[in-house]
Amino acid sequence: MKILTRLAFLVVLACSFTACLLKEAVFTEGFAKADGTLGGVWTGDGDGDPQKIGSAVCAPLDDGRYVLHYPTAEKEGMYFEARPVVIRDRTVLQLRALASFSDGIPKADVERYTLAWIEKVDGGKKLRVRCLLEASVKGRTAAQIRAALEAESADWGKLFGEPAVFRRMKDR
Repeated sequence: MKILTRLAFLVVLACSFTACLLKEAVFTEGFAKADGTLGGVWTGDGDGDPQKIGSAVCAPLDDGRYVLHYPTAEKEGMYFEARPVVIRDRTVLQLRALASFSDGIPKADVERYTLAWIEKVDGGKKLRVRCLLEASVKGRTAAQIRAALEAESADWGKLFGEPAVFRRMKDR
């Protein structure tokens, strides 16, 4: 049963996290400074080999962005530019696909952007990551999605999927 749970976790996470849903950026300004505590190697919260339960590498850059590689142990792993935005006291990473081993660099006219809502848990030792749902953005422009996120009445539970929890690996 443990193996089935891990497999289901990986499939759901890989499908939702790497699915780019938008051709244009939702945010073009108002980015937050990079949080150094997000940098590091993160692995799916579970027992066993980190390479088998899903892991990500997040490296902060000097200009407030991150480079994110997820999933790290798969040929389908992708490199993203990640830019943090704080909306209504919540942190969202705007992800832009940069390249993947299997597909190379994406063309300019394809969907390259998505959003991930992140929450620190357990004093920052863990992250809860919720990915933007395709159903919540289908047929909407980037401006409409931004307005939905910023609205006081927004139900973020309907915009973002179920959380995946990652724990930070110790630096060597």
